[in-house]
Amino acid sequence: MNPSRRPPGPGGKPPVHLNYGRSRVSLQEDLFRSMHLLSARRPMLPPSEEKLLQQRIARPIGSLPLRQMLKPGDSVAVAISDVTRYSATEKLLTPLLEETDAAGVPRKRVTLFVARGTHRALSPEELRAVTGPEISSGVRVEQSDPDGETVHVGTTSSGTPVLLYRPLMEHDRIVLTGTISFHYFAGFGGGRKTLVPGCAGRKTAESTHFRIFRSDGPGKHPLARPGILSGNPVHQDIIEAVSMAPPAFLVNTLLTPDRRLFDTVAGHWQKAHEEGCARYAKIYRVRIPRKYPLVIASAGGFPKDINFIQSHKAMDHAFLAIEPGGVMILLAECPDGFGSPQFFPWFRFESPEEMEKELRAGYQIYGQTAHAAFVKARSCRVILVSSLRPEDVERMGMIPAPTLEAAVEEARRHFGELPSALVIPDAGHILPDTQGGAKCR
Repeated sequence: MNPSRRPPGPGGKPPVHLNYGRSRVSLQEDLFRSMHLLSARRPMLPPSEEKLLQQRIARPIGSLPLRQMLKPGDSVAVAISDVTRYSATEKLLTPLLEETDAAGVPRKRVTLFVARGTHRALSPEELRAVTGPEISSGVRVEQSDPDGETVHVGTTSSGTPVLLYRPLMEHDRIVLTGTISFHYFAGFGGGRKTLVPGCAGRKTAESTHFRIFRSDGPGKHPLARPGILSGNPVHQDIIEAVSMAPPAFLVNTLLTPDRRLFDTVAGHWQKAHEEGCARYAKIYRVRIPRKYPLVIASAGGFPKDINFIQSHKAMDHAFLAIEPGGVMILLAECPDGFGSPQFFPWFRFESPEEMEKELRAGYQIYGQTAHAAFVKARSCRVILVSSLRPEDVERMGMIPAPTLEAAVEEARRHFGELPSALVIPDAGHILPDTQGGAKCR
């Protein structure tokens, strides 16, 4: 699917609207020689989200229905997403808990575990927003803690110690939930990631993330990238880790950029997830015929731009569509700042090479995100529209801009005359594909 071309016409056209935080900003297309919008075809939405969820859970992929796998005396841990990624958890929990009800498992023996990974803890208000009305149905709610008490269940062939949050592991059955999307180095989100690193110890999270680097030399592994599972060393390490404490069941949603549920997969934690990844990529991996000198990308608004670490996923996608030495304008409000105190200190290094050397000696997850952002900032000109302090943006090797208009004017000064622009309104969702034929498995 090629990007649609929008040449300026007489009298002008309505502006393109881009999400920024909880608001929208407008972009006038007659500013450019021509404008190309990169978007995916809208998937067909189900007549009833509730019925779709019930049908998928009742007819799982690669496993028995959950109600047939549970016994009345079982305790069930349900891992759910945190506030940084909307997963429609409040919609899927009801039909999922109907399965535990049907198996005779009382609600008091079901615990929802917010899979924080290494993210911050959620506030009471955020917990209610994430879980929806089921928070008051008798289930317990806990948050995983990467620095809390863990159980060592093994070591992967790559040397990753598999440490899982002890309170979760004390349950008889583990059920994973979440949403499937592209992930900039694990290939896809959702699936196995809700357990590792979602409910894993910090050492496990850091070790799986470290697999992004090549083992035979400097730089990033060529298959540790979005949309790729087969041969991806990060994905393979996580799969091996999760296999040591295999979940009983999985429910993952597939969502449009505006949070509409268009499909769901349920069943075996790996088989169902892989099927969901294929369905997702069929829509949101979008072919482009060439790269562009100017790419204007929105991270997609809140919560996709809640902080810079989350917004970097959109930056990574947009980078795939830009010519070497081109200009990227990224809209990402980042009301929560960088997203981790471990991120910004890594910009004390003057080059990505120095940063990588230090990372290999003393790895930190968000140091790796800093490195990935730094590499892009050195490869093209990044103009960041955000609420971050201008001096901090400059330290990251980027150009701060208070508004989209100011960012476009900065690009004009660089080019002299604005060239053709590729605009990606939902860069966190859309994966530009300049090669074609790439497979997600």
